[in-house]
Amino acid sequence: MHMIVVVYYPAYLKKIAQITRVFAAWQEMRSLRVVVNNPAISESHAESVFSNVSSHVKIIRHDNEGLEFGAYQRGLNDLRMSVPGSFACLFANDTLGTHQPVDKFFLRNLHRAARTHMGTKFIAGRIDSAVRQVEVNHLLGTRWVRSNLFVMDDAALVSIDHAIYAPELNAYINDSPDEDIFFGPGVARSLRQHISGWLLSTDPPAWYKAEPLSVKNHAKMANKARCILQELFFSMRLANSSTGFVQPSPLTIVEKIAVKAGLKKF
Repeated sequence: MHMIVVVYYPAYLKKIAQITRVFAAWQEMRSLRVVVNNPAISESHAESVFSNVSSHVKIIRHDNEGLEFGAYQRGLNDLRMSVPGSFACLFANDTLGTHQPVDKFFLRNLHRAARTHMGTKFIAGRIDSAVRQVEVNHLLGTRWVRSNLFVMDDAALVSIDHAIYAPELNAYINDSPDEDIFFGPGVARSLRQHISGWLLSTDPPAWYKAEPLSVKNHAKMANKARCILQELFFSMRLANSSTGFVQPSPLTIVEKIAVKAGLKKF
């Protein structure tokens, strides 16, 4: 298996390196590509932090085009140039373990899920769902895999032509404090309701940084909305190609108690 890790924050480097190191210890990790999306992180520093994760570590500089999914695509394109044959890949970004807690039990279960389903055309990770169908670019869906950590086998990657990032979706969102302009004409009603409820509402279960659009925040919210779009459409394309969605096994009661006590956390 290969790994692609996207990093933004200098303060998060050591933690995401520790997380990937634990997962790599269970898998035969053939290579690691670290895509650096922040000019404040030097390539030499990133290489030193990740040097003991894999025997082959490559640092790739990216300009943040396409945000998270554009960075994943940059890493995947580079991997495909180096590995012409079939391969499985783990994708992660450095918000994992900081913005969203993760523990060693979950990583172990993700590893087991990947090992069990390898070769069956699958994606494994945390799966979320909506109560009602959401439409993105003429595809419908109610579930998606969280984009901060997931594993795909070669058949799943081939099923979407190795296209993690869909740049055409950027036109769906405009940088405007006016919600009627913020959502472009191609945005379906169900999609607007979904993004508004998660990103622009103060009512639960909204995002922890959700707030109404304003002159101060509209650029940040536009980027977040584009990431949501990419995450949804990515999973919809996989579902449309009959890729299996695999949720790692839940933790046992004893494991949950251990995590609550602060054990096995990063």
